[in-house]
Amino acid sequence: MKRIVAVFTACTLLMAVPCKNKASAVHISSSPFKATFIQGWLCRDWTAERWEQEFSAMKDAGFESLIVQSVCDLTHEQTDTSKSTQDLSSYNLTSAYTMYPSSLDVLSGAYVSSQNGGDALELAFEAAKSEDMQIYIGLANDNRWWNYGWGNPQTDSEGIPFFKTWCEENGELNADIIAEIHNRYGETYTQQLAGWYYVNEIWNIDVACAGTDNGYYADTIAENINYSIEAINTLCPEKPLMISPFFNDTLSTAEQYGDFWSDIFTEADFRKDDIFAHQDGSGGEREPAIIREWALALKSAVDTENGLQFWINNETFQTDYSSKPISELREHVDVTSDLVQNRILFSWNHYYNPLVNSDFQPLNEEFKALVSKLTAYKKGDVNMDGLINTADLVALHKHLLNVTSLTQEQGKLADVCADGVIDCFDSAVLRKMLIQ
Repeated sequence: MKRIVAVFTACTLLMAVPCKNKASAVHISSSPFKATFIQGWLCRDWTAERWEQEFSAMKDAGFESLIVQSVCDLTHEQTDTSKSTQDLSSYNLTSAYTMYPSSLDVLSGAYVSSQNGGDALELAFEAAKSEDMQIYIGLANDNRWWNYGWGNPQTDSEGIPFFKTWCEENGELNADIIAEIHNRYGETYTQQLAGWYYVNEIWNIDVACAGTDNGYYADTIAENINYSIEAINTLCPEKPLMISPFFNDTLSTAEQYGDFWSDIFTEADFRKDDIFAHQDGSGGEREPAIIREWALALKSAVDTENGLQFWINNETFQTDYSSKPISELREHVDVTSDLVQNRILFSWNHYYNPLVNSDFQPLNEEFKALVSKLTAYKKGDVNMDGLINTADLVALHKHLLNVTSLTQEQGKLADVCADGVIDCFDSAVLRKMLIQ
């Protein structure tokens, strides 16, 4: 009787939540690896047929989406070496390419694709559409980013940090790219546009993690991110922003890096369902315990942001940039299996794809076998870690209380009553499964 009363009480407190897993025109995979990166230099001159082959092979490997790492690349050279390496006025733009015909001044004269009148992005969208898949669009990649974030910021003659000036320029460019791409492709390819990717790879900046920069880096980086978020909110607020920072374990502790991100979250306007995809660091051949330590510290920071998704970007390369053995990838997946909502790869396309290198065929077959093992989930395994335990009940309750969101595949596993609705009755049945 007490159990029945408890279930009834839970149902009155948690009003039935409509199932979010409505039919979609895009492919939904049960693989934990939802997306994978591709760099523009590899694909910018692909034909329509080659794009179709890529998306077909990706779908066969279990992916839902492609992340175009950057839709344009800008390379600058310092021509006035008498000035600081951080001073923008000392640089000239020496080369650039863009994956679509742009009217932005900074991209005038940039190299464009040799295919489709220079519009490689349209070919990618068309190929994604033919396979019911999606694309995350990466924004501007500027090589000057790597001049900043080392020690306390340098300033110009008026005391304005060079990094602040760069972040404003870069933020405005990213906002313009979002607007231009949305206006050009948004209506035709709204189903294919999965979201946006923030290109600048943030790391555990030494003075920021030590707390000796007075919060400067956290504030400035947050302002830069907000340019993109504001543009997305204006044009397509339903599309998430994905960000994928990395770490260097010689610069700070994991806890200090988590605190740095907590400071960024204070000023950045991340929204529910935006994606924080932590680079797991396994490309540096770090021990699994180190990989888990840093992932856990960043997840703790992300969990303070209501609804921000915590994904992991599993690195598929070794320190010599050879392909990571699948057995090692599995080990690095397992060590964080209880922490993540989803995963992405850097990169199946570059390191496992036999279309890029025929020698990768055995690796690709091993990868698909791994996906098959990881996707053999049962009803009730809400967090998709291969186990049914209290962690699944916690994940379900967080969803019901709108603290976090379940992915479409997680929703299927959470609907243990199989009635198309995720509500307190599923919670009661899952609780009973755990007791039994």
